[in-house]
Amino acid sequence: MLKSLFSVLTCLALLQIAGCSGDAAYGEKAKTVPFTGKLTLDGKPYGSVKVQFVPQGSDGGVRTAYAEVKEDGSFSATTYVTGDGIVAGKYTVRVGSEGDGASTDPAQMMAAVSGASIEPFNVDVPAEGLTDVELKLNSSSKKGKSGGMLGQ
Repeated sequence: MLKSLFSVLTCLALLQIAGCSGDAAYGEKAKTVPFTGKLTLDGKPYGSVKVQFVPQGSDGGVRTAYAEVKEDGSFSATTYVTGDGIVAGKYTVRVGSEGDGASTDPAQMMAAVSGASIEPFNVDVPAEGLTDVELKLNSSSKKGKSGGMLGQ
C-alpha cells in the first residue's frame, strides 16, 4: 500500500514538472519588445486616454497589452509589468475614453477602452520592436464618421 501511494505521488510530481514546459500557452511570459511612441489626433498630441493592443488570430497565448497615454501623447506599451513592452505580432488597437490617468489597474483600463469613441485600427510590431512610433488618428476616425485612415 505504501509503495503504491509513493508511486502515485511520484507520477503526480513528474506530471507537475512536465507541465512547466516554458511555453506562453502554459503561463510563462512571452518575450516582449519595446513599443513606445506618441498618439496624435489631427497632428496634435492626443493624451489622457487608454489604449488596448489586442493580438490578432490565435497567437498561442499572447496577452493583450495596454498603454496609458500621457497628456503629451506619449505612451509605452505594457504586457506584464508597467512599460515592459509588447510581444511582436499583429494587433488591433483600441483607443479608449479620456481619463484622469490615475488608474494602472489593467481591468479598469480595459473597461475604459471598451467604451472607445475611436474606430479600432491595426498595427504590426516587428521582432525588434518599435520606438518613437507615431500612431496617427484623424477626426474622421471617430465612430459614426466615414473615412479615417489610421496607423503609424
